[in-house]
Amino acid sequence: MSMNENSPLNKIRTYFNALQNSAEEYLFVVDVNTGEVLMSDNFMRDFSFPSNETDDLDSLILPFIHHEDREIYENAMNEIDKGNASKDVSCDFRLLHKSGDYGWVNLSMAAGKDEFGQPILISGVVTRMDVKLRADHITGLLNRHSFDVALEAEVTGAPGIHGAVVVVGLDNFHVINETYGHHFGDIALRQIAQNITNILPPDIKLYKLDSDMFGMIIPDAMPEEIEIIFSSVQLCMREIRNVEDTIYCTASAGAAFYPTDANDSVTIVRYAEVALEIARKKGRDQICFFVKETYDRWRYDIGMQNLMQNCIARGCEDFFLCYQPQVDAKDGRLIGAEALLRWYDKDGSVVAPMQFIPMLEKSRMIIPVGHWIIENAVTTAKKWQKYMPDFQMSINISLYQLEEHMFFPFVKDCIERHEIDPTTITFELTESQSVYDWEFVNKQFADFHNLGIKIAMDDFGTGYSSLGFLKNFTCNVIKIDRVFIEDILKNDFDKNLVKYTVMLCHSIGMEVCIEGVEEEDAYIFLRDECKADYIQGFFFGYPEMENVFVRRLKK
Repeated sequence: MSMNENSPLNKIRTYFNALQNSAEEYLFVVDVNTGEVLMSDNFMRDFSFPSNETDDLDSLILPFIHHEDREIYENAMNEIDKGNASKDVSCDFRLLHKSGDYGWVNLSMAAGKDEFGQPILISGVVTRMDVKLRADHITGLLNRHSFDVALEAEVTGAPGIHGAVVVVGLDNFHVINETYGHHFGDIALRQIAQNITNILPPDIKLYKLDSDMFGMIIPDAMPEEIEIIFSSVQLCMREIRNVEDTIYCTASAGAAFYPTDANDSVTIVRYAEVALEIARKKGRDQICFFVKETYDRWRYDIGMQNLMQNCIARGCEDFFLCYQPQVDAKDGRLIGAEALLRWYDKDGSVVAPMQFIPMLEKSRMIIPVGHWIIENAVTTAKKWQKYMPDFQMSINISLYQLEEHMFFPFVKDCIERHEIDPTTITFELTESQSVYDWEFVNKQFADFHNLGIKIAMDDFGTGYSSLGFLKNFTCNVIKIDRVFIEDILKNDFDKNLVKYTVMLCHSIGMEVCIEGVEEEDAYIFLRDECKADYIQGFFFGYPEMENVFVRRLKK
């Protein structure tokens, strides 16, 4: 579009160009008489506008405004286009970024008048609302946007530049907010920000990132220097002063190096945040440096978790149960089976239980999956009891499932719907060494005892207080872990430990199932010397799918 030499826009072009080069906002000026528009170049850069000069602002900008917000823009333009606007006009609407996403912007306009008081120009400023504020209003530190801008300038600076990004996260800061209130939490954040700033070298700036996270850009950094800085951060974090008492808080941190780990700002920050997450998983109050192999494992775990979530959403279609025989120790007669969860990965391979079951536990996905396991195991047990009326089905139960208030009603309903004798069902408590409230656990299991379901403690002997468990836990069966069986014929300690544990359990009215039995000699010893009640292990059968296991019952 060619612009008239005498146009007011031409007369201010030089000033406009100087202004746009020094401003982050998006600028435009409209000639009231001709409708001609001059726009700053960053409009084209960020919003895919075809030109920075046009004779119709509305036709250029309207297609990029969210359809629900176009009336807001039009009303603002109508007000300013009347030509007699005596005050600034402002409005907020969503504008389509080049990325393909809509973002909120603020449009402010004012009319410029000639010596006769007649409007000749309309000047406008468009500001992205997500970057309008450069500082955090609580701590006074520069915010994430400022951090991102500074890091981008750093990594794209002079060739050969190197350094590190450190992300610091406060450990369980939400507890302070919940205990003392958000007002005190804000005061604590300001205090922490000031304490960290005071101990940092003058050339290192502290930024406030999301929630309770802080960031630092450390040029020319070495791992040893970062560890020293983080040690100082830990020391200044130790005390948060309150009117009534002193509150202790810790911090974890993650660090990634540029260009060693990555040479673009987005990836560097992501790697530092991953390292922070790993530091927290390791126990908090420490710093971890980004390691590619650890990151790959972390990504694999995240991918597995997403796959399992999708599987659950589809009705657990990729999960299946295998059944391992349990036999009477006296004569090797089949008495029942333990239902064991298995999972097909996206490529159709079977994933090892230790790879995915801990994820189910931690993410609490074990709750819906646990319902699926019980439903299918009870269904199978009912079918198999046509061949063997007293067939016993053992099902693993997680502590997380016990905490679900609908768990018992679901189990009771399942038992009633399938019309199965509840005394043929055993729940095995997994991860019993993690129990800290035995009163709660026993109270939950009392309902199952009353229903007729038997309770077993799984993996006995692997916790720190197994004898204490016997005192605290009301159960019917103790399952001795396979670790004590592997070398039982060669190890007198294991022989005596298993033998006297069985005697102890029998003396207090509990039965004992031995897991991991793979050899006949071990079986004979456990049967004759230890007087075990039940045996489970490869010597009597591997975990088998339903269509294979049922052949045992049809013999």
